[in-house]
Amino acid sequence: MRARILVATSTLLSLMLAAPIAVQAASVDSPAAAMATAPAVQPADPAMAQDVTQLLRDWSVVKYQMHDDKAQALKMRDLLVRANELQSRYPGRAEPMISTALILGSIAGYEQNAGSLELVRKARDLFEQADKIDPTALDGASAVNLGSLYYLMPGFPIGFGSDSKARKYLERGIALSPNGLESNYFYGEFLSQQGEYERSAKVLAHALEAPVSVTQPVWDAGRRAEARALLADVRQKLVASN
Repeated sequence: MRARILVATSTLLSLMLAAPIAVQAASVDSPAAAMATAPAVQPADPAMAQDVTQLLRDWSVVKYQMHDDKAQALKMRDLLVRANELQSRYPGRAEPMISTALILGSIAGYEQNAGSLELVRKARDLFEQADKIDPTALDGASAVNLGSLYYLMPGFPIGFGSDSKARKYLERGIALSPNGLESNYFYGEFLSQQGEYERSAKVLAHALEAPVSVTQPVWDAGRRAEARALLADVRQKLVASN
């Protein structure tokens, strides 16, 4: 049982969220997001956007350009201090909450110890809080990552995993960011795990059509590589099943 928890938490290393894509924006461009029933979008805050963007750039460097779990965990702990400071500096804002949740999930994956599940729970709670404040923040990152957590984690009584909740949140993430790299990547990954390979392949191919991120080049390159690898795997499974 404990091994399954550690495997699930280690998978959280793949979590990047939609945060880096549009952190500089105060609203979501897609009509679907504007139509979503949700609290009013929070007003723009250029200083906060710059701070969060830099934090997420540093996160990307740790994730994609470092290759030692212990060193990455230590660096993530440093980033967590900065993330908590941003939450204090910008109280009630969804974006710092999302960034903090991302880092908590990453630490859980790198450390893989008895406290990892509690870190993941804290990440989930922050995503939920951010989702209530502004579900459109960072291209619907809260919904996308809540969906990811629900399909990555084991179910009750070990964890809080739920495929039905995962599908609900991931589909809402697609509605909020229909052409996003993150929203389509995680939905495609979920569909693959559900054995829905044909749909997964279409969604992952669409993910790779997303515009390249100018503000987060390290993340963009890393996530696209993961999406290409997953798409190749799904296409192999499609061939094998026919």
